[in-house]
Amino acid sequence: MAQYITDIVHALTNCMGCFPGTPTLKINNRSFKIARLLGEGGFSYVYLVQDTSNEALYALKKIRCPFGQESVSLALREVKAYALFSPHPNIIQSIDHCVSSDKSDPGAKTVYIVLPYYRRGNLQDLINSNLVNNTSFPEKQLMKLFLGNRNNIGKKQKKAKKQTGHNNQGTPVKSDQIRENEEAGDVGSESEQQGLLTDREINSQQIGPSDISAYAHRDIKPGNIMIDDDGEQSILMDLGSLAPSPTSITSRSEALALQDIAAEHSTMPYRAPELFDVKTGSVIDTKVDIWSLGCTLYACLVGKSPFEMRSDETGGSLSICVLSGDWRFPDEGAGRPKAKNQPNQGDSNGISENIRELVRKCLKVEPSERPDVNELIDIIEEIIAKQTGNGAS
Repeated sequence: MAQYITDIVHALTNCMGCFPGTPTLKINNRSFKIARLLGEGGFSYVYLVQDTSNEALYALKKIRCPFGQESVSLALREVKAYALFSPHPNIIQSIDHCVSSDKSDPGAKTVYIVLPYYRRGNLQDLINSNLVNNTSFPEKQLMKLFLGNRNNIGKKQKKAKKQTGHNNQGTPVKSDQIRENEEAGDVGSESEQQGLLTDREINSQQIGPSDISAYAHRDIKPGNIMIDDDGEQSILMDLGSLAPSPTSITSRSEALALQDIAAEHSTMPYRAPELFDVKTGSVIDTKVDIWSLGCTLYACLVGKSPFEMRSDETGGSLSICVLSGDWRFPDEGAGRPKAKNQPNQGDSNGISENIRELVRKCLKVEPSERPDVNELIDIIEEIIAKQTGNGAS
């Protein structure tokens, strides 16, 4: 109980101390009024803020970096990631950022990232609302959201980056790319500035930005998919887990290192099996995101990840459920075959066979058996066409 109270006090003091002495925060000559806390993670907080010059609303991500320059560099990797996909209608963009020193601890710093604010929240918010209100997603709407989100994985890196830009008022500003290297104290070569790999990965794989053709998000989940204000578009966020694709694992040390990275940055109920047990000689690519999308689709339909659901049912290890591909839809009891309906025919849970089969294809334990991005697009478009032809909502 004492520890519980201590944790509460620590959380409250952290929150109250985020912006000491003033209700506003200045980021690169722009002032923001703090409205409320939207969410928090291990070392980060997200606030709803308002630009005092035009009253526009934004989401402000605050990342505490208590371990010096190394933790600052890790936080700035997220800023670098936003610059790779600019602009893109289905990937969140960084509007501005800065690095601030902690007055109470000279060795610690804080990274602030200004992001767009989406008033509808994320897919997890909608899932929670469905659970509370005993409602469900219309399948056609869900497929359209996923059709947008399928473009968020496997994207090619931008080859050229502008070094200057303009803010909303038309004033020239430094690009995030230049400023973040200055703040990190590391203005190196172009390849050093653009790379998203850790030093360990660069040294072991000898991969340069010119060799990277695509990226995997590695942490796709309902909480990382925002809904645009019109309710029609999905927006992928939180690019701190972004990694080059494909990534070849050539030694046991590389395999263990990637397992550690995945354990820290990839949410367990949505993590692909090849990230739980990384094999020497394997190749990790965007198929990890296909798996996560399958888990996310299942969660939208049922209320939680298929492996959370199965682990809760059996009392077994979630990781073992993932590695063995042990999951089922709610109406598929022990010893019963996978439920088979006619295409577009709903069951007692309102899940049509087309959607069920899509989830099954994404959740193949063997990555080579999952669809790639283009195949996934074709499958979803075919489902939407059938739904439209049958008058599905």
